[in-house]
Amino acid sequence: MVSLMHGGVILFRGTGADARRYVEADRSRADDYYLGADAAVAGFTALDGDGSVAAALGLDPETYFAWVDWTNPLTGESMGKPRLPGGG
Repeated sequence: MVSLMHGGVILFRGTGADARRYVEADRSRADDYYLGADAAVAGFTALDGDGSVAAALGLDPETYFAWVDWTNPLTGESMGKPRLPGGG
């Protein structure tokens, strides 16, 4: 049996608004590819200190865009301010 992987990792730098524009740039493709049956844009997994899964959830578009803007999807709290590219 052959298993094929679809997708991969795309590193993104930008704001939540930038992420929204990217996802919605080609709406029909975004619906097919990014917004699956459960309308999750991304999967989010948090690990505890032992490396065990503490929480796993699908991020809906609004939660995903907030996460890009550094809002913790589990608590809704700010995770700080990200460094800009080239920043120290």
